[in-house]
Amino acid sequence: MKQKLLSMFFVCIMLAGAAFAQDRRITGKVTSKEDGLPLPGVSIKATGSSAATQTDVSGNYSISVTSSVKSLEFTYIGFLSQNVTIGNKVAINIALVTDAKQLSEIVVTGYGTQRRADFTGAQSSVKAADIANTPILSPEQALQGRAAGVQVTQSSGTPGGGISIRIRGTSSIGASSQPLYVVDGVPISTGSYTQVAAGGQLSNALSDINPSEIESIEVLKDAAASAIYGSRAANGVVIVNTKRGVNQTTKISFNSYFGTQQVNKLLPLVSGQQYIELLNESVANRYGAGTNYNWLTGLSADPKTYANTDWQNEIFRSADIKNYDLSARGGNDKTKFSVSGSYFDQQGIVIASGFKRWSGRVNLDNQATEKLKLSLSAGFNSSVSNRINNDNNINGVVSASILLGSHVPVYNANGTYGKDPISSVDNPVASAVERIFLNTSNRLLTSGSAEYQILPSLTFKSQLSLDYLTTKDRNYNPTTTNTGAASAGSGSEGQNQEVNYVTENILNFNKTFADKHVLNLTGVFSYQESNYENLLASATGFPTNDFTRLSSGAVRVTTASGGSSYALESYVARANYSFDNKYVIQGSVRVDGSSRFGADKRYGTFPAVSAAWNISEESFLKNVSSISNLKLRGSYGIVGNQEIGNFTSLQLVGGGANYLQQSGLSPSQLGNTILSWENTSSIDLGLDLGMFKNRLTFTFDAYQKKTEDLLLGQPLVGSSGFLTIQSNIGKLENKGLEFGLTGVIFDKKDFSWTSNLNLSFNKNKVLEISGNPFAAGFASWVAPGGSLGDFRGYRTDGIFQNAAEIAAAPIHTKTASALTSTAPGDQRFKDLNGDGRITADDQEIIGNGMPTYFGGFTNNFRYKNFDLSAFVQFSGGNQIYNNTRAFSEGMNSIFGQTTAVLERWTPTNPSTTMPRAVYADPNNNRRTSDRFLESGDFLRMKNISLSYTFSPKVLSKLKVSNFKLYVAGQNLFTITKYSGLDPEVSTFSDTNTAPGTDFLTFPQAKTYTFGLNLTF
Repeated sequence: MKQKLLSMFFVCIMLAGAAFAQDRRITGKVTSKEDGLPLPGVSIKATGSSAATQTDVSGNYSISVTSSVKSLEFTYIGFLSQNVTIGNKVAINIALVTDAKQLSEIVVTGYGTQRRADFTGAQSSVKAADIANTPILSPEQALQGRAAGVQVTQSSGTPGGGISIRIRGTSSIGASSQPLYVVDGVPISTGSYTQVAAGGQLSNALSDINPSEIESIEVLKDAAASAIYGSRAANGVVIVNTKRGVNQTTKISFNSYFGTQQVNKLLPLVSGQQYIELLNESVANRYGAGTNYNWLTGLSADPKTYANTDWQNEIFRSADIKNYDLSARGGNDKTKFSVSGSYFDQQGIVIASGFKRWSGRVNLDNQATEKLKLSLSAGFNSSVSNRINNDNNINGVVSASILLGSHVPVYNANGTYGKDPISSVDNPVASAVERIFLNTSNRLLTSGSAEYQILPSLTFKSQLSLDYLTTKDRNYNPTTTNTGAASAGSGSEGQNQEVNYVTENILNFNKTFADKHVLNLTGVFSYQESNYENLLASATGFPTNDFTRLSSGAVRVTTASGGSSYALESYVARANYSFDNKYVIQGSVRVDGSSRFGADKRYGTFPAVSAAWNISEESFLKNVSSISNLKLRGSYGIVGNQEIGNFTSLQLVGGGANYLQQSGLSPSQLGNTILSWENTSSIDLGLDLGMFKNRLTFTFDAYQKKTEDLLLGQPLVGSSGFLTIQSNIGKLENKGLEFGLTGVIFDKKDFSWTSNLNLSFNKNKVLEISGNPFAAGFASWVAPGGSLGDFRGYRTDGIFQNAAEIAAAPIHTKTASALTSTAPGDQRFKDLNGDGRITADDQEIIGNGMPTYFGGFTNNFRYKNFDLSAFVQFSGGNQIYNNTRAFSEGMNSIFGQTTAVLERWTPTNPSTTMPRAVYADPNNNRRTSDRFLESGDFLRMKNISLSYTFSPKVLSKLKVSNFKLYVAGQNLFTITKYSGLDPEVSTFSDTNTAPGTDFLTFPQAKTYTFGLNLTF
């Protein structure tokens, strides 16, 4: 009995000791410090013990430890490991920090991915987090100011309007200079598909892509990166990757923002009374004292009898903008999915303008077997754009608000719209609200692929993709507008359809030998075919404005239809070799065959070679703690451009009513059997530097691009029946420097500050063109030895003050009838060739519309749960030809005028730079001169946002995994000397030859938004 009691005593002691040693349970939650989301699958290990566990799908964990365990170690792929001392704690919640170096190990490239250490090209990346809380409409807006060497120009504030992108300068004159866009591996159709003109405005097929679906955007800039796309890569390549599913329990996210937009700036215009006084003065200066406005119109000459309308106030408004996104993402080891839907609604800041888009996307990845992976990406978008006439159109809405005199009332006493009886400018309110001007678009973008692992190091992937795009235009001009009144109502409708399918087969070999040799081989066969059809019809003579369909029109003006197609067959080979993470060499070659070129030149070959030296991996630097990364890069390659008409190389014959309304055939185009690609050779030298564990990173690139065999029209003698034939004639060059600097300036528990700066310089030069130099736009000039974007015109030389000055000056020839002599108050011009006359020979290059430098500066601050982000965009070194001023300061016709003309020359106000008012004077404003040339430099607060992320404690009570609120502002202010509405302007939108001209352009809006991000 005594022995049994003793045994029981020892057992109790042991059990008590065991209980004392193990009866300690630690619980908590692990989240991401970057966005506050829970992290499932985080490994938690008790140091000095075998105890370990993982977080569940909500980031929660529980672990039992003994008293001897002093700390817990948390590890997770893509995040920095963290060791936390236990002490007396029974609950430990932590937020893991993203490991920037680890996440940046993989780079998305053409037809695959690469380790960053092995990457030899020049490439810029924009991630989803970079554009969060930003009310952008399309992918190219996400690149604005955020990628070195990428110039994004939103030339018009029209909702859903065209946006121009130039990667390392303009590489063509006659063909497109827009980059190739690849969405989830699919080269997509881009550009404007509208058939009904709305001034200089273009529609934008890329507005069909929902930015909230984007995971990342990669911009391939040099030949090493982009030559894999060969004949379409001369202008760079933009790869868009959408969000895909992850291995986690389904997460449902709802993101939304709403806000208001306002016009940033208005032009100061003269009052109605001042306008009539000015017009009376200009008529008297032309036809003699005592002659005034009523001589032209029969209306009152008394300024006090007229209205005083603020037309800009009538057409600009505070406009709503809103967006709703709902998504579900998740999956397991076998199947991962991402499903999302979105609704976007943007009213324009000009009455009657706006854009709406409905979009949905499904991305699926399934590991069907151990070796077979199936993937599907499908996105559908439908949009409606309410358009208005504007941009390079005096009958546009913004245009008319400047050019219609303030003396005209919005409505007459009888309720009809006010008009100027001798002006062609329409009433802007009538032009906006009375017209029907709709553009609708539907797009299906889908691809499916199967990837089979033949060997551990060898995979084969086959992918079939479809880009199906339909658009429809509908326009009706009622009799309440000038255009409609002239034809008893006029209407037009157009339809477009483009079906673009791509099939690609990709063989990839990737293997590491002896831990030092890494070899990657890629082979691709690709075939693409596009079929396009269009239909356009118009009519006039409608019975009333209540009948707006074409069937109600009495006169059929236009009935036209057409179809076109092209095909591209491609063969690609690429090899990457890396030794010991130090030395990398890459080579690729692509052979493209295009139906767009001559039978003798259908195939083109586009090679590229590049190399990199990871100096930081060398023994003499590997132990230098201050240098985390140092790499030298170099590349050379040849890429092409095929963006011209589909049948430009062929001799064409057209049918129709060619003579006396009888059907027949006639030649419509001369053929060129040797027409071929534009070829752009590119050299790039780059340096990547990371210091202090990559807290400071620096990137530098210097490049030269030379385009040869430019696709241009070669002039012909008129007797041939044709003026030009498409040929490969001409050379163009771009040189530039790019800088990128990123720094983690401060990083503590409660406060952090990071900054990013990118700066680019580019110089363009026209080396050779066919034929003579030629004019473009209003003031642009293209000539060998010059640059694209050059402005050519007269040099001003002050104002004539008296007859003696006029007599001593060169003869200023005028051409208008009854106005042949120069008078005091007229503009004086320089006689550059010294022949005693001011003629066209006295013009010279007076400026350039292309910025010589541009970039962006971003600062991100975090204090506890608050985040502040500020992004500044800047551009400069260019001029803007302000053709709006040529009309609104011309004082020579019946157009509204700005208050600048109040400083005009008069006998009592001779000390001025503004010439006198003369009706129909071709001298003072009709000559293209430096009078209307202004600096285009600007610095813009592009986006600023302040957000608050609720703590895990609050989230647990709300039973959500993430909840963020934010306020943001876009285009809040612009620092510039430019006098127009917006310095980021180009009336001719996606032009190669006439950038930087402003003529009555729809300005960008200032936007304030409030939003939330919520995840369940």
